[in-house]
Order: sequence, then structure tokens, then C-alpha cells
Amino acid sequence: MKWGRINFAGDNSLGLHGVVRTGFIEGAIFAALISSSATIGLAGSAAFIAGLTTAATIGLSVGLSYLSSRLFAPRQPKPEDVQTSIKNPTAARQRHYGRVKTSGPWAFGESKEGSFHKVIVTGTGELDAIEEIWVDDAPVTLDINGYVQEHPWNYDGKWKHLRIQYRMGLPTETHYSDLGAVFPEWDASHRGDGVSSLYAFQGASGAETFAQIFPNVTNTLYRVVARGSKVWNPVTETVAWSDNAAAIVRDYMGHADGMRLPDSLFSTPIAAEGWKRAFNRAAAPVALKAGGTEPAWRLWGSYRFDERPADVLGRMLPCCDGWLVPTPDGGVTLDINEWQEPTVILDDDAIVGFSDVSRGRDIMTTANIIAATFLSPDHDYQATDAEAWVDSDDVDERGEIISPAEFNMAPSHGQCRRLMKRAYYRANPKWVGQFRCNLRGLAAFGKRRVRIRYPLFGIDDAFEVQDFRFNLGEGGILLGCTLQVASMPAEAFSWDAAAEEGEAPIAEETNVESTIPVPADLSFGVTRITVGNQQVPLGVITFARPANRSLKVDGRYKQVSASDWTVIPIGDDATEAQTGALSDGVQYEAQIRYSQANGRQGEWSASEYVTPVADPTAPAIVEGVDAVGGTGAVSVSWTAPNSPNYVAAHIRRNTSNVESGAPVRVEYGPPSLADSWSDTGLAAGDYYYWIRAANASGVESVPVAVGPITVT
Repeated sequence: MKWGRINFAGDNSLGLHGVVRTGFIEGAIFAALISSSATIGLAGSAAFIAGLTTAATIGLSVGLSYLSSRLFAPRQPKPEDVQTSIKNPTAARQRHYGRVKTSGPWAFGESKEGSFHKVIVTGTGELDAIEEIWVDDAPVTLDINGYVQEHPWNYDGKWKHLRIQYRMGLPTETHYSDLGAVFPEWDASHRGDGVSSLYAFQGASGAETFAQIFPNVTNTLYRVVARGSKVWNPVTETVAWSDNAAAIVRDYMGHADGMRLPDSLFSTPIAAEGWKRAFNRAAAPVALKAGGTEPAWRLWGSYRFDERPADVLGRMLPCCDGWLVPTPDGGVTLDINEWQEPTVILDDDAIVGFSDVSRGRDIMTTANIIAATFLSPDHDYQATDAEAWVDSDDVDERGEIISPAEFNMAPSHGQCRRLMKRAYYRANPKWVGQFRCNLRGLAAFGKRRVRIRYPLFGIDDAFEVQDFRFNLGEGGILLGCTLQVASMPAEAFSWDAAAEEGEAPIAEETNVESTIPVPADLSFGVTRITVGNQQVPLGVITFARPANRSLKVDGRYKQVSASDWTVIPIGDDATEAQTGALSDGVQYEAQIRYSQANGRQGEWSASEYVTPVADPTAPAIVEGVDAVGGTGAVSVSWTAPNSPNYVAAHIRRNTSNVESGAPVRVEYGPPSLADSWSDTGLAAGDYYYWIRAANASGVESVPVAVGPITVT
């Protein structure tokens, strides 16, 4: 066992060379394993210290390694960091707690026959459940076979372009047989045991629609909202999903993919009771401003396997105001800070000296504004600013003094605000200082709070113990201890949700519009041009320019009875366009859509219909109409009008003096010439005739009537 000596206030104080000093060996382990900003637990006894020679050696080694790399510590990861997906063959694995939104690095990505296949690793270890699946920025639902149900990946159930399968990360997993059927190299040995994953099949589609369905092509982002790792519940002694802070800290410290500390450290009688107490404190209901309650201390988030345990615990413990405590029976437990009147009182009988005692902190360490972030599920599971904790009176007096904090594993605004309140009191203690005590001070060993009564300064307050050190005399004789303390009143732990929870940031539904709007202002009409002596109809579509000027307009038309469409050329700034020549009297339909410069296209509009008439002008009436009856027949004669657009006479017949609907005869002929028709096979009786001049489009003049004509 190696000890280092640090001169402290003229005495020999036994400690380890660390950023955060402790007065016992096991404390060195945890001081080396958590960030210097975290509160360090100080507990145990001389017997406990003597029994941890091996642990001390490990702790010292880790601590020195920690110190050597402290200046090069990476930034604290953000919750949203796990939502990216890139090709990285050496990406660090990641594991999840609570509820997270995550993606992951590619494990496979290949295209074949126009389809693209991708497997991403979403985490290490078994997930409890997949609650949501997101494609790019849209939540989707899957049918029983894994096909996405939403548009544009599913078009009226006829074309299914996207299929998603996933694995939960079981110890023995099942390989993706559908992927193996296409790529035989992905055989049954590619199970991914103990790894949660997602397999996306992007089906082949025409070039026209591919960019619309998969605008990010192979980089389409797949994310899941999942309940993370199952953890040990120290109260029920079962393994199940939980976001309880105590259960998660315990799991991380003992897990093979975490700190890998032996389970025996957590299962000693005193340690086990401590974990139960911490679990119950974390599960205690706390009132919410909007009504109802939430568990007091929850943890949601992820950690990478290339992170130092110091940094991981440095995110967890501040989010539950937790404190790691070695126990007298050789264990380790967690103390979640809740107010209790201190049971240890240090007064004149125990205190033999002091240093650096002052009212409050200096200007460099105090704050009147606590600005913090938390994990907001309502903001896409990203680190989000909480409402700042502000001492308005002090701001008016001294100006803004801001202390930032990151509670990025706290999944609610209320939890974050409770932590911010405590951070404010720690930044503004009534008293701070170091007190040197005789052997009576050893009663404070392992206590998070003590009460100090020191009449010399009029002190009678509860203090948090921030550092505990044994003081040794010559020959290693234990003389007492030194405590670094800061006052922490009961008010810091009280909570009035209505007055103190504040206003959570508004979760604006700013859906990034990935869909291209469908035009709704199309009209379809007809214009005409004269070719020779004939009028030829052309279709004319009119529309408004899209509000988004980056969009262009595409058009198409066809005969209703046909299946193939013809493109309508449309200029960049046009609001109308023409079709080619249309067939007279045939019904047509036209549609438009919007498209982007990158080739991505929107949906076609509803069809507009038109039946073109090439010549809407009727010829003049026929002249010289006459009819002569005979046996079983009538001879009808007329003279065509002198109208250039005359092409035929439409003759109607009836046995009463009412013009019938349809012609019984269409007699074609040139303009200005006499013409006739013999209506034969008639029964005896009286008949009436109407003759109309018609043009090539079937547009008729008013009728000329004749009759009754008698047939014998």
C-alpha cells in the first residue's frame, strides 16, 4: 500500500494525490472514477480501510491515470450524439439506460438490383422494448411483416418500398435471413449476439420516384425510441427495466461493460441496505406543477465504451445528487441526497483548529444564476435549456454571475430544476471552511452532513462534508481529521412545484416538411389554332406558382381511355402551358405536380377533365327543305348553306311534332349544294322531319322542320 503525503495547514494529512482529496483508500477509487465536479462520498472506518489493500492499489493506479489525462478529458457527450448513423468500422459501442432515442453505426450496407440493404447497430446489450421507429424525421408504423405503413414508403398498400426489422440484443440472436437470402455472405453466423440492431430494406423504384421516397438515398436515417438495459432492482431483487437512478448507477458500476466492480462490493449487509434506501428515495413521488407526480430521480441516457468511468459517473451522479459511499463492512453503496438533520455534531470539544473559514464563497465561485440543460423527450431527446434559476435581487445588486451545469441524464424539467436549486445553494453557502478536529471528529467519517457549532464565529449550521482527511502524527499515530465543509440548509431540499418548477421550454411541433405539397389550383381548358381551313383544339392548363420558389411545375395529359401520359412542357416562371393537338370530341385529363432541382418529385394533383370542340361555330341553316311521301318511304331534299365549316346535315324524324334526341341520318356533303336522302322501310302514317346543318365538331345550327308527311 502506497500513500502520498500532502502538507495541510502545518499538519501531516494522509491522502492520495488527486484532484479531489479523500481520507481513505476506497475513496481514492471513486475519486478517480468520477468527475471532480461530482460530490464524493466519504465513509468507512479504520477497519474497513485496512481491509482494502488490493482495492487501494487499484484505486491509486486508476487515480494517477485519471490525473494524467484530466487535462485532455473529452467534452461531455450530448444525448443527441447517439442519434447519428455513419460508416465507421471502428466506432465505439454504446449502451443505453432508461428511455433513449438512438441510431448507430453501419454494420452492413450494400445495393443489389436497385434495392439497398442496411444494418445498423443500435446498442450493446438487450433492450427492453422498441417503442417508436423513425425514418429521417418521421415516426412510422410497421405492419406484421415489417413494412412501413406511411406514405411515401407505402403507396395505398400497392407498392411497399421500405421494410424494417430489428433485433433486441438477446444473448443469442437471430440473423437476418432475408438479408442472407440476397447476400449469402451474411450467413447464419452473423447473428449479432448481445447486440441490438436494425435492418432496413429500401426497395427498388423507378428513377422518377426514388428521390421522393428516399431523399437521403443510402444515408436515410433510422432511429428508434427504446427502453434501454434491464437492471437489478435491489428492493424486489429482480432484473427488469427501470429508469430508477440508484438501480442504474449500481448496474453501471458492476456491469461487465461498465466499471466491472465485483458484486460483493454491493451485496454486503450495510451496502445492500444503502442501495435499497437509495432506490426508494429515487422512486419517491414528487409533485408536478401541472398536476400528478413523477419519480424523484431518474436517469435516461447512453454511454460509449471508449469513455472513462469517471466521465460516465460524472454524468449520472449529479443528475440524482448522488454520493458513492464505502461502507464499514467492506461494501460500496449510494447515498441520494435528501434532507436529514445531521446526527453528528462537531463543537468546541471536537474542533481544535480551522483555516479558510469565511462567510460564503468568493466572487470566482459564487453565482446568482444557475443555467442548466436537461434531456427533453419533447425536444427530440436532445439536451435542452431549462428555465434558469435566478436570484433576481442579487442580479440587481451585482449583475449576472452565471454558473452553467449539465444535467443531461435528467429526463424532466422538474428534476432539472430541483438540481438547479441545490446547485444554487452550493454556490452560495452561508459558511465555508476547513475544520481540524481531534479524535472526536472521526464520528463524521462517512457522513454526508454534520452540524458544526462554533461560538467563536457564531456558527450553528448544517454543513455538507466535501472532503475528509485523516491527520497522522509521528509514527503514524492517528491524531484526528480535517473536514472541508460548506453549509447546506434544509431549505435547499424543500420543493414547491407550483412556485419553483418554472416553465418547461415549449416543444414546438416544427415538423421539417419533407413532403412536397400537392397542387390544388389546376384548371384545364381548350384553345384553337387554324390549320388550313380547319380549327385544331389544344389543351390549356393554368395554375399558380408554388409558394416555395425552389419548386418547379411538371405537367402531363392523356386521353381518359388511354394509359400512357404525354408530358406538357412548362417554363420556369410560367402559370399556364399548352398540350399538343387534341382529338375533337374526345375526353382528356391533365395533372401537375411540383418537383425539386435535385430530381425529388411530389405527388400528382387530381385530374382536371375537358372534351375539346375544334369548331364551336355552327353553320348557317339548310335551305329549300322539302319532303315527299310515298309507299313505305319519304324523300327528303335540302340545299346546304354557304358556310365554309359545313360538313353534314343531321336529320331527325318522329311520328309526332316533337324533335327526337338523336339523328336518324348524317348526310355528309359540301357547302352550297343541293342534297337529298330517301328514308325507306316506313310503316303507313304521318312523319315529321328536322334538318340541322353541322360542322366537323358536330356543332349544329337551328333545325328546319317539315311535315307531317304521309306514308301509305
